[in-house]
Amino acid sequence: MKNLIFPFTAIVGQERVKKALILNAINPRIGGVLIKGDKGTGKTTAVRALADLLPSLRTVKGCPFNCDPDEPEEACEVCRSGDLEVEYRKMRVVELPLGATEDRVVGSLDIGKALTEGIKALEPGILAEANRNILYVDEINLLDDHLVDVLLDAAAYGVNTVEREGISLQHPSRFILVGTMNPAEGELRPQLSDRIGIHINVGTVTDIRQRILIMKRRDEFEDDPEGFVERFAESQRELRERIMEARKLLPAVTIDDDLLELIARVCVDAGVDGHRSDIAIVRTSKAIAAFNGRRRVREEDVEDAIILVLGERIPGRTYNRENTRREMQRAREEMERERESESESGDSGSGPGEGEEDETPAEGSPGEGSSGDSGASPSASSLGALAADVEGREPETQDMDVDIKRLLRIRGKKKERLYGSRVESKTIKGRYVKSRFPRGSGDVAVDATLRAAASRGELKIEPGDIREKIRKHGARASIVLVVDISGSMFSEKKAARVKGLIERFIEDAQRHKDRISVVGFRGRDAKVIIPSTARASSFRDTVDSIRVGGTTPMAQGIKRGLEILREEKRHSEYVPFMVILSDGMPNVGVERNPKREAVEAAARLREEDIPSAVINFEQGSRGGRDLNMEIALASGGSYYDLHDLEDPSMAVPRIMEHEREMF
Repeated sequence: MKNLIFPFTAIVGQERVKKALILNAINPRIGGVLIKGDKGTGKTTAVRALADLLPSLRTVKGCPFNCDPDEPEEACEVCRSGDLEVEYRKMRVVELPLGATEDRVVGSLDIGKALTEGIKALEPGILAEANRNILYVDEINLLDDHLVDVLLDAAAYGVNTVEREGISLQHPSRFILVGTMNPAEGELRPQLSDRIGIHINVGTVTDIRQRILIMKRRDEFEDDPEGFVERFAESQRELRERIMEARKLLPAVTIDDDLLELIARVCVDAGVDGHRSDIAIVRTSKAIAAFNGRRRVREEDVEDAIILVLGERIPGRTYNRENTRREMQRAREEMERERESESESGDSGSGPGEGEEDETPAEGSPGEGSSGDSGASPSASSLGALAADVEGREPETQDMDVDIKRLLRIRGKKKERLYGSRVESKTIKGRYVKSRFPRGSGDVAVDATLRAAASRGELKIEPGDIREKIRKHGARASIVLVVDISGSMFSEKKAARVKGLIERFIEDAQRHKDRISVVGFRGRDAKVIIPSTARASSFRDTVDSIRVGGTTPMAQGIKRGLEILREEKRHSEYVPFMVILSDGMPNVGVERNPKREAVEAAARLREEDIPSAVINFEQGSRGGRDLNMEIALASGGSYYDLHDLEDPSMAVPRIMEHEREMF
């Protein structure tokens, strides 16, 4: 029995997902769809079901790049010359697996031709298959950085450049990018997110009747796939024809200047970066009008497009139906006020709106409560309140320009890099950069092996010809900030520094897709303030509300942080790292010597090969600095005085010397 796809029209719920996919099928220039949602919400089913609705492509017969015979200027080198034979191919959803190598995505040497014919030829990759099709990436936020870079280049220029084993060529690669992701597993790189036209969030269906229908339809499909597909064949055909008619109508669809201005004002108010969102809203609006058989865009089309394009794109803002209508109404009122002002400017020297009472902002509008929210400020013992007292009053207590990457220097025992953007891979993951004699990885570098054999004047491969690949990839860190929030840190200056450093670490982790967690110790124990996450930016309010005061159980804080890093080492590829922020004055322990317990807890970091850094907040003469240096020495980590953080190379020399001995 042939493989059958769950019919698109049989999918229950997730109407926004279905609508976004249909609109991209009508106008691929919208830029694709990013679908965010929890596992099991039908994201992948909807994308795969789309394949049955896609119209056929007119292509050059035999071309591996699906070149369009009607656009020779965008075709590959072969299709740009000579007479072309035309054929029709079904438009497809091409999947890009998370574990794909760069050779598989970009293209590589055709081994068959190299061995049988002795010539260098290209084996097309996924980007060749995806040209003029839909490129689908499940869990796109987990895609390796080197593959994200490849996608960015292809999406930006519509061309894939292949340079492999002496081969250099370009071929068209214009695709509709559809990505699905679970936000709980990390964010998507901003550069790639910005290039995707429509952003939508999906949730679990809560309507009982719909949930029952979902269960029934899934059972029916599994019991009789062919019968189930046949049952929805007519509705599938009708929807496919409607998409094709909309494609034909799309070039004739127009949009008024007033609606263009409305779109521009909404995007400016939203604070979006660049102009891609504006353009995507216009293209989506036109596709909606075409799908409804109209040649002119209406305001309701723009409303739907704003919800789809902006959706969850702006951090902290959600564009649902109610919010979008309110934003559009506000933009429309601004347009009318400006036009009235322009028409009256010739009759009166007064400014616009003179003599009128100030309007009261609409509920929920930007700026409401900006001059102070009643009862909303945290208590004086919270980190945010203490830090706020110092902002704008004493510049020396503001956040420094800390070089987080230099502070997190991590090397292995053989001096190789363990963390960063170009770390040598221990598996077959990452970009192939060069070859070497084999060390047992099994990742054979066929090109280098063939060259070694050819250098002897024959294609018979001897054991001594075998080479293996050296790959580089981006290694990410799991950082635990162990923060002293005891009474000895209860000062405006220290609180501002702690808050500023936590925020800098969160920003850096978000940018580099690292994981981060925060453990605070005060009273008689330590607690996890922010659990290990790749989305720490959503915990900013939590940082402000951290309570400060009480005794200093430093050993408990280090132990709790170590527990988190042990789990990270056991269940992920992230490189563990602990950063301790303290003034070095523990006074509570399990037994009678809290200082000795803190040093012993730090020594376990060294025993378990977990890199660390200690940031000292005590500049006085109470011994805190000496204890923090002892903790850094015991852990085999680095030590920094607070005022040296702007230049992490200023770590205390004797600690760095010990680090060199350790690694």
